Amino acid sequence: MNNGRKGKLKRSVVTTLILQAATLVCGLIVPRALIGAYGSEAYGATTSIAQFLSYITLLEGGIGGVARAALYKPLAEGDTYRISVIVHELKRFFRIIAYISIVYALILACSFKTLSHIEGYDWAASFWLVLTMAISTFGQYFIGISYSALIQADQRVYLVNALSIVTTVINALLVIILIHAGSGLLLVKLVSSLVFLIKPAAMWLYVRKKYGLISRPDRDHDALSQRWTGLGQHIAYYIHSNTDVAVLTLMKNLESVSVYSVHHMITQNIQNLISALCSGMEPLFGDMIARNERKTLEETVTFYETVTSISCSVLFSTVYIMIVPFIRIYTAGIEDADYIQPLFAVLLTSAAVVYCMYLPYISVITAAGHFRQTKWGAYGEAIINITVSVLLVWKMGLVGVAIGTIAATGFRTVYSVIYLARNIVFRPFLLFARRTAVNAVCIAGICLAGHCIIGGREITNYLQWTLWAAVSFALAGGITLGINLCFYPQTTIRLLRTVLRKGTKG
Repeated sequence: MNNGRKGKLKRSVVTTLILQAATLVCGLIVPRALIGAYGSEAYGATTSIAQFLSYITLLEGGIGGVARAALYKPLAEGDTYRISVIVHELKRFFRIIAYISIVYALILACSFKTLSHIEGYDWAASFWLVLTMAISTFGQYFIGISYSALIQADQRVYLVNALSIVTTVINALLVIILIHAGSGLLLVKLVSSLVFLIKPAAMWLYVRKKYGLISRPDRDHDALSQRWTGLGQHIAYYIHSNTDVAVLTLMKNLESVSVYSVHHMITQNIQNLISALCSGMEPLFGDMIARNERKTLEETVTFYETVTSISCSVLFSTVYIMIVPFIRIYTAGIEDADYIQPLFAVLLTSAAVVYCMYLPYISVITAAGHFRQTKWGAYGEAIINITVSVLLVWKMGLVGVAIGTIAATGFRTVYSVIYLARNIVFRPFLLFARRTAVNAVCIAGICLAGHCIIGGREITNYLQWTLWAAVSFALAGGITLGINLCFYPQTTIRLLRTVLRKGTKG
């Protein structure tokens, strides 16, 4: 790997870790403040609205992913004209999506009161709450997504991360200030929406100055030839990602959505942290594929797989042990919903583990631009999640939707591994099976040891929780490294040397 790529990757990893730390801290503070100020039903309503609006994020992963795959080669070759063509085709596509999305937001605003059965807000309040939250969602993606795709494809993820850090911190500070000032929920969400418009505006300014794009290049309808396939895949991914909240909103109640959201907040932050440890890998893979560096690609995928596996074992084992004590402290004094759900906590954490396991494989597939070839993996994931969740939610509630997520994500993981082995990296499926078995042994051993040491102890405050979490983390780290050194000595030693070398330089 050349020094330029190493430098960009290092900056991307560092800024992504900082972003995840900021998101984690703000993500713990803001929801608790909102629940305390406005109640579980109101917080559940904002979570549901955010999920219904978050379909726009699939455009970043779907069309944005197609655009990034198309940009890797012209960026590697320094072809400004071709870059301009792709970016402008992307912008034209989003004009169509923008009109559709405005109609969708209005329909959601008009119907949310009926869909959610919310009791604390009348129709007008729920209508304006939806439209207020839609402002930032539209601004972030319709103004900034074209430029974000270009910046990320150029392996400058760290710039997007820096903007996200700034807006995340500013938003959290303003939310806390407004809550303490006695402001209503609608005003709080309006201010948040305006803050998050900073990011797309800044990206527009950066791209305009940095890349010197041609203002009116010739049309090329084939520049994003897989855009509809990419969009279809990520519609399926959106459905999969948001099935749980949608099913709970429509078939249960907003209190269950709030309980789900508090648990999901924890697992999601750990997912994001693991993603951060390997941030910038998709553009790196794309650059290697564009330059036909096959051997380097295979070695990097193996290393990425090791980082992800060790991270999953250490971090999620700690979550398994400490999630219920944390939620007990976090929701102390809140009595309008039962937040202590041990079985659900274990299952939702398991779903997050499975998701993180397939991050290396889906990153390579996306970087290679194999969207049409893998569409049935995405479609199957969504169908399985919806079917299982709807069938089980009536009698099993939160546990039912968690089982649906595990089944769907497990299917997508196996599908992606098989496709990758047969078409891009050409590795036996048994390597994945072995890696999965090693991870399972690590996690099971850590949880058993953690239960023996910590199980039954009364943890009543954040200081106690932090101390025992540190013990769990150290235990998880020791067991995971020991097992991985036995089964994967070369890649584990390489990872340790990389970490120690960076630590020494720091």
